[in-house]
Amino acid sequence: MNPFRRKPTEDAPQRDPAIVAIACRTRAGWDLMTVRSGAAALELVATERFAAEDGRASQWIDGQRAGHTVVALPGADVIVRAVQLPSADEGRLESALQLNATTFVLGRTPFWRVASALLPRERGDGIRTGLVTEWPEDAERPHLPGGIHEGRNTSFAPAVAGLAALSAWTEGTLVSVDAANGVLSICVPTSQGLLMRTVRAGGAGESIEPSDVAQAVGEACVHASVPAAEIPAAIAGAVQSASSVLGGGFGCSSADLRRLSQMLTGVTASDASGWWREHGLAIGLAAAATGPMLALTRLQSTDLGARPDRTSVFINRLSEPRTARRVLIAGVLCFVLGPLVIEGARLLLLRWKLPDLEAYQRAEDTDRKKQAMYRVLGRQGASMTKTLSDIACCAPDGAEIEFINVAQSAKGQSVTLRGKARPAGGQQSSEVMIAMERQLRESGAFESIQRSSEAPDSRGYQEFTLNATAVRPTYPVSFPESQDFARKSMRVRRYGQPPADVDPVASGLNPKDIEASKAGGAKATHDDAETEGAEAGTSDSDEATVARAGDASAGASQSGAAARGAASTEGSKSADSAGTRGTTTTLKGAETKAPSARVADAKAAESKGADGKSADGKSSETKASDSKTAEAKADDAKSGDAKGEDSKAAARAARGSGSGRGALATRSKPGGSSEPEPAPTALSANEINQMSKEEARAALVLVSKARNRADLPDDVQARLKEEFNLLLERCKRD
Repeated sequence: MNPFRRKPTEDAPQRDPAIVAIACRTRAGWDLMTVRSGAAALELVATERFAAEDGRASQWIDGQRAGHTVVALPGADVIVRAVQLPSADEGRLESALQLNATTFVLGRTPFWRVASALLPRERGDGIRTGLVTEWPEDAERPHLPGGIHEGRNTSFAPAVAGLAALSAWTEGTLVSVDAANGVLSICVPTSQGLLMRTVRAGGAGESIEPSDVAQAVGEACVHASVPAAEIPAAIAGAVQSASSVLGGGFGCSSADLRRLSQMLTGVTASDASGWWREHGLAIGLAAAATGPMLALTRLQSTDLGARPDRTSVFINRLSEPRTARRVLIAGVLCFVLGPLVIEGARLLLLRWKLPDLEAYQRAEDTDRKKQAMYRVLGRQGASMTKTLSDIACCAPDGAEIEFINVAQSAKGQSVTLRGKARPAGGQQSSEVMIAMERQLRESGAFESIQRSSEAPDSRGYQEFTLNATAVRPTYPVSFPESQDFARKSMRVRRYGQPPADVDPVASGLNPKDIEASKAGGAKATHDDAETEGAEAGTSDSDEATVARAGDASAGASQSGAAARGAASTEGSKSADSAGTRGTTTTLKGAETKAPSARVADAKAAESKGADGKSADGKSSETKASDSKTAEAKADDAKSGDAKGEDSKAAARAARGSGSGRGALATRSKPGGSSEPEPAPTALSANEINQMSKEEARAALVLVSKARNRADLPDDVQARLKEEFNLLLERCKRD
């Protein structure tokens, strides 16, 4: 057995083109009828009733082998116009009727919704009547029985088309009453031709009055210019035909009923008048669909010849008046109610996420206040050392600053600089001042920079005053290596990397400098700048807090928010004679000097002394003997060196081994002492919390100094770091 054998499809039922199915809508559902057209008469095949949504209607029509299905339209949905034409050739009459139809419609309705046809017989003296039907696009969407779809074999027809087709076998007035929709259709034969009229009468679901019939016939006769003598008879005949169908159905005179019974076979009902009242209109539509008035039964709601895509179908659907009204109403509702629905959903979501809204608002207010406080502290509580470091990095070679004043202002720290500019590096003093102003501006940490200067003196020195505002005192400035003393210290700039044979501990150097020198002159790190004691090094906010705490514990006073400072330089004569220039900057009573100035001060302090002794307690004679001993040791080292070491390296080693004041002090050996200072006593969290603010500041200074020592073990360093954080939090608390 072949597994891929297709399932045989059922052949479509063979349809008989002579059989037509008529579908008329009623209050209960649909009445379906099939009629076969014959040579002399029509034959009723079958009738059936179905509910509105019963899908068996299409199966029933297929079982009857109907070649075409005609769905009756409500009379109020179609506009009908009777055109009276003179007796002439059929071709000329068709052209004239088409011209009248085009003039009547004027392009407002597509051609598949317009139909026209000539009546098969003349009425009146040489008058031929033609009908033009128009199904407007704004009419309601047509209803179809269950399972039936519009297509080639399904079309629509107005009710007056059935009356016009039956008028070929009758002589009197024909009436059709649609009580469900309150519509009255009348076909009146007169001497001026056959008059067709459709009017609304009564109410939906109610019987019409005879006066409504008389009024409709009278208006039609007057409009068609029917002689006045014929109007009363036409009205009387119409009222008589409609007397039995005022509640709904098809009505005609008794004589016309006998004539219609002769043109239809297959009717076995005992009450002929009742049967025709119920099915007369359907028989008329069947006669029109199988006779010369076929065009009136071929109306379509859409163009069957077009094959639009889904987008076009959607657009066509929206172009329908009923759909457009619904879309408009839906759009208005969405525009009006959409924001309310969205906000309501958002409110429900927020309530679900924030069940306690008041607590959230209180937390937001608290956080907003804290942020405002932190912003103010960021502007006014910044590190003064950081500002001085930025100034030092922005000062080029040749700028000698004698006075620095840092004070708080509304926009930040107000900085005032006074000093001298001398020619250096191939630049004049004015160029040095311009370079300093430019570097301050390019750093991004200073604004509102104003400079004033005096005329240069005979040596080319030029005094200047510079005012600026440190608007970003916590802003981390990224200086180039040529300006940043944290990346390359002043000692390295002036004297280069230290030799590889230098003892870093004895010389007060960081071992990293020696390693960098051995590796090929790598750049010095920030730890080198701290070991050298370079005052231009930057400090973070914690070190700034420690500096302020140390100032407070030392008893230094500040007036308002201004930070006072004074700077003084060594005498120009002593500086020139020594060949170096040192700058001394005084801030809050703490004096910091450049390396060359510290060396000069140390030598001056050794040479002076009120009691003939130096600052470290040794007399000048002792120093002299120590110096001679150091020189002797240097000579011995020079002569006993088998490898021929450099004399300068031997001298530096000899000086580093001495215990005098001239030796450089290290962090592990404050004051040049050979015994390291002990680490501060351990503090618990409870002890720190019970300290007063002044005690916490004093302890913070001690811990901060101890953290800078390089000789402490890792566990002690970790303990000091933890105590430093706890003390810092204790100082910030009050």
